[in-house]
Amino acid sequence: MKRKIPLNEILFLTLGETVVSLLIVGLYLLLDGLTDIALFSFSYKVVTGVILGSAVTVFNYFFLNLSVNRAIDRFLALRGDKEMDEEEAAKFASENAMAVQNAIKTSFIVRTLSILVTLAVAFIAGVFEPLATVIPLLMLRPLIYLSEVTRVKFSKKKESDA
Repeated sequence: MKRKIPLNEILFLTLGETVVSLLIVGLYLLLDGLTDIALFSFSYKVVTGVILGSAVTVFNYFFLNLSVNRAIDRFLALRGDKEMDEEEAAKFASENAMAVQNAIKTSFIVRTLSILVTLAVAFIAGVFEPLATVIPLLMLRPLIYLSEVTRVKFSKKKESDA
């Protein structure tokens, strides 16, 4: 049984990152016109920074879903279709949990390293505005939370309409 990657969640995250990126670019444009603070001077680096940060955020979320789904699929493939009582299921889970945990831990390490490399590139390369790169990277959790809240609201609304 292959688990599907939730494309609607990835599309929501992509849309959210796009909105955040546009807000960052707009804020830089506004602050560049209103202040003389060098930190907020607008250039192409702001645009490249938000693109880099948003792309890495969406890729990491996609990779998270992919790796978790693969780990669960491998676990379910080992289990097979046979019926198990509670004792057998507990024994099977304890014997095979480490493989799933290792797969997820490896995914976490790869995703964390990708963020660290992104930050290093943003600070060193000179073609990305570091602050404009960092902000989209920080938006993953708030956007996931917003996705969950809107999903709950829409599911409650559908239930009340039915």
